[in-house]
Amino acid sequence: MALIGITRADTFDYVSETDPCRKTIQVPVDPGDPAQGMREEVVVEEGATVFELGVLDVFLMGMIYDKSTSITRNEGSDDVGFQTRINQTNIETVRFGLRGWRNFKTAVGDDIAFIPEKRFVNGREYLQAADASLNALGIRLIRELGQEIKAKSEVTGRDAKN
Repeated sequence: MALIGITRADTFDYVSETDPCRKTIQVPVDPGDPAQGMREEVVVEEGATVFELGVLDVFLMGMIYDKSTSITRNEGSDDVGFQTRINQTNIETVRFGLRGWRNFKTAVGDDIAFIPEKRFVNGREYLQAADASLNALGIRLIRELGQEIKAKSEVTGRDAKN
């Protein structure tokens, strides 16, 4: 089994678990043998909002985690703790990992424009989502998208083949 590396160019589409067009249905494990039971399968119907997400390189992830983590120490004690601002971590992750969206609408049905901006971080150029784009998402969706981006930004092992 080998490790699978990541590159900044790696992107993927994601439909939120709260999107009404995303459904979880029960399907037979083996259609020819009902005794095998059922399994869940995600089906995305037409009209879903699709978020275009990208992985973050080690330089960005390091900056995000360092910026949102602080060391705490109680006065008169040798105890040291770490405090991580989870929401800030997710906001920054989505700021850099969100590459665009399709079919994202206002309450009256108008398209919401995705606004990218260039930013330099530690001498490297990145595209990031503008604050106006992030404001359209809400904190719960930011959390969900942030978790997906962080999960895909990790090196994983290749599944063993029999």
